Amino acid sequence: MKAIKTTVSVSLLASAIAAGTALFTAPAVANGLVDMSIHEINGKVHLIVKRQLVDGTTKYDRVTVPASEADKREAELLQDPNVLLVERDVVTYNPVPLTKAPVSRIQSLSITKASEGAATYADPLFNQQDYFTPGHEYNSRLSEAHQRLDFTNTIRIGIVDGGFVRSADVNYVEGVSLANGRGPEFYNSDANIECPFLQPGEDMSIHGHFVAQVAGATSDNGLGIAGASPNVELVAARSMNCTNTGILSDNAESVRWLAQDLTITDLPAISEPVDVINMSLAAQTSCPSYMQDAIDFATSKGISVVVAAGNDFADSTTYAPANCDGVITVAATTANGYRADYTNAGDNITISAQGSAIPALDENGAQTSIYGTSFASPLVAGIIASALSERPALSPSLIDSILTNAGKPVRTFSNEPVLDMGAGILDAMLFLDGAGVARETVTVQPALSGAREQFTEALTHPAAAQYLQARTGAAGVCDIVEVNGETPTGTDSIAVFSVAQGDLLSPLSTTANIVQRTDTIEAMAFTVNELSAEASGNRQLGVAHCDLTTGTNCSVKDTIKALDISSLPTPTACI
Repeated sequence: MKAIKTTVSVSLLASAIAAGTALFTAPAVANGLVDMSIHEINGKVHLIVKRQLVDGTTKYDRVTVPASEADKREAELLQDPNVLLVERDVVTYNPVPLTKAPVSRIQSLSITKASEGAATYADPLFNQQDYFTPGHEYNSRLSEAHQRLDFTNTIRIGIVDGGFVRSADVNYVEGVSLANGRGPEFYNSDANIECPFLQPGEDMSIHGHFVAQVAGATSDNGLGIAGASPNVELVAARSMNCTNTGILSDNAESVRWLAQDLTITDLPAISEPVDVINMSLAAQTSCPSYMQDAIDFATSKGISVVVAAGNDFADSTTYAPANCDGVITVAATTANGYRADYTNAGDNITISAQGSAIPALDENGAQTSIYGTSFASPLVAGIIASALSERPALSPSLIDSILTNAGKPVRTFSNEPVLDMGAGILDAMLFLDGAGVARETVTVQPALSGAREQFTEALTHPAAAQYLQARTGAAGVCDIVEVNGETPTGTDSIAVFSVAQGDLLSPLSTTANIVQRTDTIEAMAFTVNELSAEASGNRQLGVAHCDLTTGTNCSVKDTIKALDISSLPTPTACI
């Protein structure tokens, strides 16, 4: 198996940056590590200026000046009463892990993927995608989660990155470039893409190609891997150059473009905003206002922003955009649940996910293995997209809240410190529970079924039909169905309810309507028209067995099921 090189250290990256023909000036090296907070770019500094316009809105401009004049120009700009803030742009890079994980941490799990209640895909590398493994204690259980979903809503994932490759397994519906040639072309092979700083024999980065595969490779097509979310539209925002580096202001503008900021007029406007944004990139700096404002703009439009924690085995709170407010910051684990030995960690980590030994295809279609928080992040983005396909109304703040209860403990070796890895390893099944997606579905049954069939002649008699019509409004017994539940105990009730399509399937939801409830009997009777009317108007039906007054134990994991009325069998006597 071909393996992607993972021994490139930050120091080596800095050396490449410092080369005479490279774009960036040399960073300072101390104790073998590198200060990646680089502001001087090819002898110049980008000043990012936040201005207030006459209509009260704000906009950002980039003013480029020689490094020797940066302080003076910054002071001059701040004298303008319309200038609110001046910040210096900073170099970003795609996180590269310092080392491969030890063999003991990437051993095969030897677990068969196919099992009852779990989705399987006919992609040749699917059996190596450990995060799909059903029932596994230390991974995301995506196969089981996918089995719960219909994927009827197409979700859009925006990839802020570089190194996009034309591939039969990764399909972008649109995209632009904000680096290496600004415009509508974004693939490495496009004529507009410029790579003046590639060294002889150096390959162009394909980092974004790997990220996109993890998030949304076409599933079940007999190629490569299965994406973390099927039925997604991928949108590329190329903001990193051909050597895995870029500038943070381009990354921030990419977020705005993906969120359909119409003030960006020199690029083709995106057709519609994406639903999730992934940024597998980092800068060792505090979160600047221009990046925070871009993230705030996206989240205000209901877009979740997922970012990589970084791969320097350092404090993740010192890396942007991982330390920005409102983002979902992802640390990396191994296939068997250990903290990856390269991942950053800290109290800004939201969740963790597998980032090591992930199979993928390179630009030539050959199999390779990829490592890094860069790939844990799109795994989380894909899981969020999967949930949004069923619950499109989930807000970024609600998604963040659900994530805090959707993790499993990260394993550590006895000689390692316990680091802050957020809520733990993301379990897609627990995440869907929090999103209110039912684990089970029940169906309605005709009233004229089971033991009652022996009374068919009596129940279909005109006198019986007249009685039932007077009591229920039904035309007769053939128009009556039952929903069965367990006999209520204690303070629990059985309730049939409906919620707005896309809302959490819960009788406690703000859009919930209780169709019928009982505190004493096991089954409830309805007319077919009654349930059909409740399910019309873009609403979903459910059955709950819990305390409807206090909400105790009202959970889709155990006590709430979806109700399907589409496959109602017709008794012979009613045909």
